[in-house]
Amino acid sequence: MSDITQLVIALVLFFLLDRFLKSYPLRKWLGMLLVAIGAVGCVAASQIRLFGFDLGLLSIFAVALGVGLFLKRRRFEQMG
Repeated sequence: MSDITQLVIALVLFFLLDRFLKSYPLRKWLGMLLVAIGAVGCVAASQIRLFGFDLGLLSIFAVALGVGLFLKRRRFEQMG
């Protein structure tokens, strides 16, 4: 599978998770989990392909998605 296709899939997944995942604890823990798994995957699986997906590239996307979820974890909390 091409890198562009993998990028589009990752962006769609990021958009869906960012819009529909509203629970504060779930956003926080999923964000932390994705950052940890992505960081390990960047080192351990940098040259591995699984079912046509480049795991190194997906690891980088996982880190970015995790950071995005973690930094915007209070997005749907009531203020005041």
